[in-house]
Amino acid sequence: MADEAAAFETNFLILEIKRQKEGDGLDGKGFNNRYIIVLALIGVLVLACVIRLFDLQVVKGESYRQQAEQRLLRAYPVKAPRGEILDRYGNPFVENEMGYAIQFQKIDLSDDELNEEILAVSRLVTEDGGSLESEFPVFYDEKNQKWGFVYTDGQEELEEVKKAEESDKQAIKEAADSEEEIDADAAATLKAEQEKKLQTWKEENKLTQYSDARQIMEYYRSKYAVAGKYTEQELLHIVSVRYDMEKSNFSASNPYIIARDVSDEVVQQLKERGMDFPGVEVEIEPIRVFANGSMAAHILGRTGKIYAEEYQELKDQGYGMNDIVGKDGLEKVLEPYLKGKDGYKSVSMSRSGGVTEILQSQPVEPGNYAKLTLDMELQAAMEESLEKNITDAVGKNGAGGAIAIVPSTGEVLAMASYPTYDPSTFDEDYEKLVQAKSKPLFNRVLNGTYSPGSTFKPLTAIAGLESGVIQPDTYIQDKGKYTYYPSYQPTCLIYSSTGATHGTIEVSEALGVSCNYFFFEIGRLMGIETLDEYASYFGLGEETGIELPESKGLLASPEHREEIGEEWYPGDVLQAAIGQSDNLFTPAQLANYVATLLNKGTRYKLHLISEVVDYDTKEAVYKKEPEILSEHPIADTTFEKVTNGMRQVVTNGTARAAFSTCEYKVAGKTGTAEVPDDADNVLFVGFAPYENPEIVVAVVIEHGASSTYAAKVARDVFDAYMELKEERENPEAAEKKKAEETKKPESTGKPKATASSSKSSSRKEDAEGTKATASPTASAERGKAPTETEAPNASQNSAGEGTL
Repeated sequence: MADEAAAFETNFLILEIKRQKEGDGLDGKGFNNRYIIVLALIGVLVLACVIRLFDLQVVKGESYRQQAEQRLLRAYPVKAPRGEILDRYGNPFVENEMGYAIQFQKIDLSDDELNEEILAVSRLVTEDGGSLESEFPVFYDEKNQKWGFVYTDGQEELEEVKKAEESDKQAIKEAADSEEEIDADAAATLKAEQEKKLQTWKEENKLTQYSDARQIMEYYRSKYAVAGKYTEQELLHIVSVRYDMEKSNFSASNPYIIARDVSDEVVQQLKERGMDFPGVEVEIEPIRVFANGSMAAHILGRTGKIYAEEYQELKDQGYGMNDIVGKDGLEKVLEPYLKGKDGYKSVSMSRSGGVTEILQSQPVEPGNYAKLTLDMELQAAMEESLEKNITDAVGKNGAGGAIAIVPSTGEVLAMASYPTYDPSTFDEDYEKLVQAKSKPLFNRVLNGTYSPGSTFKPLTAIAGLESGVIQPDTYIQDKGKYTYYPSYQPTCLIYSSTGATHGTIEVSEALGVSCNYFFFEIGRLMGIETLDEYASYFGLGEETGIELPESKGLLASPEHREEIGEEWYPGDVLQAAIGQSDNLFTPAQLANYVATLLNKGTRYKLHLISEVVDYDTKEAVYKKEPEILSEHPIADTTFEKVTNGMRQVVTNGTARAAFSTCEYKVAGKTGTAEVPDDADNVLFVGFAPYENPEIVVAVVIEHGASSTYAAKVARDVFDAYMELKEERENPEAAEKKKAEETKKPESTGKPKATASSSKSSSRKEDAEGTKATASPTASAERGKAPTETEAPNASQNSAGEGTL
């Protein structure tokens, strides 16, 4: 504007001078006056322009610069923390801590600029030991300089292990991991699943025409305009993030999180070099933390980034593509309660992607917190004892499970499966966990089904008494060998090992010494239908109703044999009556059946969740009350005879070593179930205190040789329960007792066992004295159809002929 005015005045002056020269009638004085006026006008206009420019660029320059920068508006969610998971006393199993997440905002960047920025951020994260939020299923092997699929490649070692197993069993031991043997079958299954997953991924992304990973990388290099200047590993970083951005619906209103829980060092570098990272922000968000590492991992489960298919199901419930959701365990079961309500921020942003002003925001609403029935300290005691006794009995690759419940409500106080895993490193450890021979992901308490062995005998006693087959004062003579069927004549272990018998005994005594002969007779007299009927009443072969997935188990029956195309023989009821045959139950079912006995026939649903509490109001939005599944009352005399027999087991029977120094009264039943081609599984079920039961415990140790180890786990759990109860009810007395014990010489008074002594323990030392064995003739003829003159024998399907 100023330049145009000056030009106009100059032209006007020239015209005036020209007119003067041409004699327009003006004298020299008039010319000078006009010239002065024109120059003055020019000066005024120039001065006005200078003042205006000074005002725009100096006085108000910063204000106008900010207005120019504030040209982009963004609105995006702020993540609400998930609700915490607490034990029955309010101690946190799972909580939140605030961590840093790096997110990209959608701004006007070219492909080259975005790719370069992604690579720079990726380097910062990975060089610091972090990982990227990407599910792109391609990797690059720098050592061998080749591309491969995450789903299917990198399995050469597993193939070698499998070949070794087929050719030489010793070779597989040498090829296996020093800490964990590989299960070749599990590895093969995993590979088949991964191949199927890869094919599905190709179909979803219209990539079926490509046979190898390199071709797919070239496709995505072209799609995302990734320049050829990058190394293979750099190309992978860029493509994997660009792919994930695309799948996450990256947009102006939906930022993309490239990494979570990054370190302070990475955050500091991003802040110091902010101008190098346009559109990149560091957000503070809640990070899920397992307060006690792997404790209760099989119960709590884990969380993870929402999958595309999960998002399609949950998007109408307020979920976003960057959300964290429960993947399994109680994290998944409680998802509707634990998820909070996200807030949001509406911001203005600069062209470089930085936030210049928060225009509007809505605070987050944290998720509700859940209180479980679990006792964290009891859980810790159970896990510690289970690991110790399994290691002593079997070694570091052993396995087993235990559960403790409140009989009068069905509340689960503790539940442990060994080996376990760390939920916080699940993704990194996944393949190793899946392929491990010890199956650490498998919840043996809820999904493991085992022959109950002699832990089933109290049920057989209940059925016999309640059905009237025997009376409380019925005596049966143990003749050592059960000869009712000519072709199948099992024996008590005491008879087969020493030639002795238990003599003439009644039902409590039979339970105390675990006499197989006694229960053979009861089983034959009442038949499999009656036995199974009472087993069902007490929850065996039935779901417990617990909130997590569980196996139903299996009751031995003619119907099951028919389903699998095999024949049921009347003699099979003998094995079923002592907990063998086809009987398979979970430790949770065994615990609940004992609880049902203590409730005199009332069976409660097991449960882990006590209540869910609103974060703000502290009011319960969900509360679990004890729920009865079935009621089949039993006589007081039945209750007394069976519990008295279980008491004899720990005072004079097979569990006496574990409980000899007990200061409170306990009752229980050990069990040993034969396993083909391996050491026996050992079990224990029991309750305490005997007079007024408050806790029921069931334990199984796979291939544990001696049931003493299972009983020791129960003893440790009972001890911990009693000590914790005393501390909570009378803390002053508990402190005084601890102080007195500290002054005493170190001695627990409890028998100690080592791994070496456990492996030398004989079946006689297990003291069941009741292993049933068939004669050579009977064994040879098992499975043969009976003749007209011969009573039907037990089928060969029976897993092991003895039970303890």
